[in-house]
Amino acid sequence: MPMCGSTGSVKPVDDECRDVLGRVREGCEEKAGKKFEYFEPIHYKTQLVNGINFFIKVKIADNDYLHVRAHKSFQDEVTLWGIQQSKILEEEVHYFD
Repeated sequence: MPMCGSTGSVKPVDDECRDVLGRVREGCEEKAGKKFEYFEPIHYKTQLVNGINFFIKVKIADNDYLHVRAHKSFQDEVTLWGIQQSKILEEEVHYFD
């Protein structure tokens, strides 16, 4: 288990990751200014804070990926914090503001 404040290792996609990502898709599309062809999680990392930060690599088109940062509170509220665009498959997701 990661220490509070640090990100853990890359994790395979699971139901919790899919749930968080599904709850922020609309916000991601708004920030990017377009609708996505795909919205498929590839892998993710978490950071334990006052809740859990999710850093998720997401396939949005052939050879086009996003990095998504979302926060899930201990009360199960999910908030989109940001996205990074124009990522490639080989680029591992990391912490970002």
